[in-house]
Amino acid sequence: MVGDLSLWENTITERLFDRRFARWGWVRRSAARAHAQHIIERFDVRGGGLDSPARRLSGGNMQKLVLGRALALGEGSALGVPTLIVAAQPTWGLDIGAVAFVHERLIQSAEQGSAVLLISEDLDEILALADRIAVMHEGRLTAARPRPDWTLASLGLAMAGSEADSSTVPERLTT
Repeated sequence: MVGDLSLWENTITERLFDRRFARWGWVRRSAARAHAQHIIERFDVRGGGLDSPARRLSGGNMQKLVLGRALALGEGSALGVPTLIVAAQPTWGLDIGAVAFVHERLIQSAEQGSAVLLISEDLDEILALADRIAVMHEGRLTAARPRPDWTLASLGLAMAGSEADSSTVPERLTT
């Protein structure tokens, strides 16, 4: 998000080479604004109009705009749904309504064929959304196991480094 740019400008910042929104270096304002309006309506972004600076949005509405921008990748084009969505702490700091909305959209994207990599410290969120779960502790990653194989207690133990209920992948991960 670029706080001083308008909402419509923020929705196309990653798509300036998409022919739907720019041609020969010139932004197609009407197409970009229509796209932004679609995202604002579909993702229930509140707090400003198309020309409002993004900095005026609440944190939750900024997050919904970013989510909408990412998930609207293929709408109206041959690109289809995103292949991979990396959602790192996607609901951190959001109110309960916004959390439910983000969860719905991630589930919907997975159902439409996107792979969703959820990175979260929120155990309730992990247990609610994940099909498979792996835990990282001190650079080591447990083997990914189906959600029903995990309990809140086993997740907590794995996060604390206990190998008692979690077979680990032996290679140490490096950054």
